[in-house]
Amino acid sequence: MGYKKLDEVMELLTEELDGFNKSIDRLEKLTKNVDDIKIKADTSKIEHLLETHLKVSHHMHTQNQKAIQHLQDQITNSKVVSKVQLWLQYVIWLMSLIIIGYLVIKVMN
Repeated sequence: MGYKKLDEVMELLTEELDGFNKSIDRLEKLTKNVDDIKIKADTSKIEHLLETHLKVSHHMHTQNQKAIQHLQDQITNSKVVSKVQLWLQYVIWLMSLIIIGYLVIKVMN
């Protein structure tokens, strides 16, 4: 009677070991398939995006430099007071001085 149960347990263990061995064989085959796969890193899309970004950045930098140069040219060529206004101011001051001088002479006489 004890041998029957022992035989059943041994038979179950044998079946389990066979299933385990089959699983290991499948795992080894899958591992071999994975080892045979060669993955090549492809950075062409990233390089393309980087080149595009650099071109756009360079274009924007060039436009900014042109705008700054244009502003600098406008500032150097700008005049706070035009020549006509300046001469008109001189004439008004001269006439004011003449009138004040004339009035001072009139009052002293």
